[in-house]
Amino acid sequence: MKLVTLAREAVRILKESGDEGIRSDEIAEMLDVPKRRIYDVVAVLRALETVQTKRKFDGTTITWIDRFEHYVRRSEFDEVRENLDDALGSKRELQVQVAEQKQQLRNIRSRFKQDSVPVEKSDKTHFNTTQLRVRCNSGSSFKRVVDSGVEVLIETEEPGLTVDPTEAESDDCREILRSIQRT
Repeated sequence: MKLVTLAREAVRILKESGDEGIRSDEIAEMLDVPKRRIYDVVAVLRALETVQTKRKFDGTTITWIDRFEHYVRRSEFDEVRENLDDALGSKRELQVQVAEQKQQLRNIRSRFKQDSVPVEKSDKTHFNTTQLRVRCNSGSSFKRVVDSGVEVLIETEEPGLTVDPTEAESDDCREILRSIQRT
């Protein structure tokens, strides 16, 4: 038997043997060749890193290493790559849309500040709520907040306050801290 034919048959047997492998003397018996010829084929396959050998007391076990087990076919790779490119394109489009929406929100907020009609003076207004939120319209913070227990005086550096009478859930811990601070 020619060495090329012997190598092909040995590779076929090794692949069929699976993960448990096969002993070299069994391959020699199956192919009806001397062990020395199998050792030559195994030496070449080891150099190519396509087989793994383990010496045991009853002989050398040879196991085929499937180098293509973890590889992906080119068509599958191209398909996944195309899907990834599409996803990245969609992500970029969404990021642009998010940026545009944020800009619109900033524009609406600035228009809201400009469109709200400032009230120079107003009669007292009664809100049927237990909470009020007061915000400075300017970028500066409050100049002074005085709580007399009956009413609160709020002063700002620049004119412009927004009063929001919507109620939010109260935090009992915060209320306890405030009552402790007052005493």
